[in-house]
Formats: sequence, C-alpha cells, structure tokens
Amino acid sequence: MLPTASRPKSASLRIAVIGAGVIGLATALELRTRGADVVVYDAGMDLGAGASIRSAGMLGAAFEWAVEEDQRSLAALARHAGMIWPDFAARVERMAGGGIEFSPEGALVVARTPAEVEWAEGIAAACQARGLPVKRMTAPEMKRLEPTLADGLHGGMLLPEDRQVDASLVLQRLGAALSRQGVGVRLGRKIDRIVGGASFQMPDGDRFNRVVLATGAGTLPEFVGPRGAQLPHGLPACVPVKGQMLALVSAIGGPRHVIHTRDVYIAPKARWTLVGATAERGRQDLEIDRKAIEDLRRRGAAVAPMIATAAELTAWAGIRPGTPDDAPMIGQTAIPGVFAALGHFRNGVLLAPATAELVAEQAIDGKVSPLASAFDPLRFDKDGD
Repeated sequence: MLPTASRPKSASLRIAVIGAGVIGLATALELRTRGADVVVYDAGMDLGAGASIRSAGMLGAAFEWAVEEDQRSLAALARHAGMIWPDFAARVERMAGGGIEFSPEGALVVARTPAEVEWAEGIAAACQARGLPVKRMTAPEMKRLEPTLADGLHGGMLLPEDRQVDASLVLQRLGAALSRQGVGVRLGRKIDRIVGGASFQMPDGDRFNRVVLATGAGTLPEFVGPRGAQLPHGLPACVPVKGQMLALVSAIGGPRHVIHTRDVYIAPKARWTLVGATAERGRQDLEIDRKAIEDLRRRGAAVAPMIATAAELTAWAGIRPGTPDDAPMIGQTAIPGVFAALGHFRNGVLLAPATAELVAEQAIDGKVSPLASAFDPLRFDKDGD
C-alpha cells in the first residue's frame, strides 16, 4: 500500500495506462469513472491489436471455474467477473451509444464419447459444489435446444451464466466510451522507457502520478530514475501462448450457443462463427498452420456438422499473455505507483471488468482486497525466497 502522503485525491490523479487491449481500456474507463485523469498509450495503430482483437469473446465464468479446479483464486476471480459483466456491458453500451453483442444464451458443454461423459460430469459437479447454476441434459434435450448439434452425442449440460460478446465490438465501444469521457488514447506511441521519481515521465514528456502496465504479451517498458539508474519492477517476462482460430461464414439456422467440447469450442457471432483454438505454449509467431486450422474444423464438425461445409472467411493466430502459474498479475509492482494488469492468458475479455476494479481500488484508494491479494505481481519473487 502506498503511504498516505503519496495518495492525491482521485480528481487530481493523472494515470497513464500502457496498453490499449481490453484489459487496458476497461481499466482506463474504471479509473476515469472514479475521477482520475487518464491517458492510454499503445504502440499499435488500432485498439486491441494484440490478443484482444483475436479473442473469441467468451465469458466462460462457470466453464473456467470448473476447468481450473486447482486454481481456486482464479476461479473466484472468474466468478466475480461473470457476475459483474452484465452491468459492465450495459454501462459500456450506454456510454458508447452502441452494442457489443452481449449474448445471454448460455454455453453448452458437449460429451462426444462415453469417456467425455465423465469429464463433463466433473464440470457439472464442480459447478454445483460452488453454487454455480448448471443444467445436465440428455443428448435429445441438447438437440432440441441446439438443433445444429450432431446425432449420436452422449449428453452434456447447459451453463446458463456463461455468456459471450463480440470482442471487436467491445474494443470499439470501449474506445468510444473513453473518448466521450475525455480519456486520451495515444496510438502508435511505443513506450519503451519511463523516467520515475516524484512523477512518471513518458517519452512524449507528459507526466503522471501512476502508471498501469497492461501490455498483454508485449514487452514491458524500462523504468529509470531521474539520474538514469534502473528501477526494477520485479515482474517476470510474459509467457507467450500461441492460439490459432478459424472464422467461418455464419449461416441462417447456425449455432446460437457457445459450444464447448474437451478440445474445441464454437462461438457464433452475428458476422461469423469462430472455431478455436490451439494452445501452443512458448510460441510467439503469427504464422497460420493449415493443418492445425483444418483440425479445428474437423473437431468442430464432429459436434456441429455444418462446420464441415461452412465457407472460411479467415483464420488467424494470436499470442496470449501467460505467466509462470497461468494466473494474472494484478496490483502494485516493486516500483511504488506502478501497477500491473498483466498475464490474463485466455481470459482477458472475461476478466477485464474485474481486473479494472481491482487495479482502480489499489491505484486510487491504496486498498488491496482479499480477491486481489492472490494475484500479487511480486508473488514469483516471494516463491523464490
């Protein structure tokens, strides 16, 4: 926690957010809502040009809660994020004057084989144990709810509180909301060096009381003191995880729900249907592997046959920002006044409003909630002590 003397009132705080992905933009909006003067910097020429624009936009709070059974703190964060997303979506749409395709349809978890029935039952049991709504379904029941599903499936469940958005629209609307709130978004500005001291000076000469690092998989800036001495932030390097995605033409009568299997998902949007995604840890190239893309199509078609013949619009690769323990880094770094909002791996869109809350509480109020304490950015140094 910062000393009381170093915490100006929020109305006099100037905060720089480095990174214009969904985490950085959501955090900037929350900081601005709480009264701070905020400027967002990003090296790219477009909002969310890193992992955010390549996201499927799934808000899988229950699915992630169950799948990440050994990550109870992360599951709690995901659950909190899922609970506040409807209000966050409404606020962004109201402030921006446009929709983000927030879908309340829920998500289906499908078992294709008897072995996968056990996997799906594990998810259902975990959800029930944690008070999350789940509806077990037979294969015919699922087929009635989602007619695009294949015959011969072995059942599954509906997760009614798992939702989705169009990630590209979220970025656009967040940008519009920030503009209407007077937040400057400076694109094409690579921040590779920040001078710290009584304030933080950006390469363009502007000064701030606080800095929030939300660079995704990007390189973190170097921090130096007024006389050039390096200021260590104590953060580990990002762990890149490459993910490849297939985008198909959306057809009339196509899937309405997000559909999960053990090794593929289908996320239908108004403008396309997404099938994803690979998880290639340690890779940070953006090359498309046609074999991997066709494998995604094959797996998707096994649960929704229309995937086999739908026309391909495009395919892409993105780099998810991971951490050594696959949990995000949220909170103050080793440099007082510099905060991390990093390492959200495959759940950046889901966790954006919750991360924004936690960062704003710390950066403005100096408060670290119990929920945030598990994501201390300096926990890796502590583990090595």
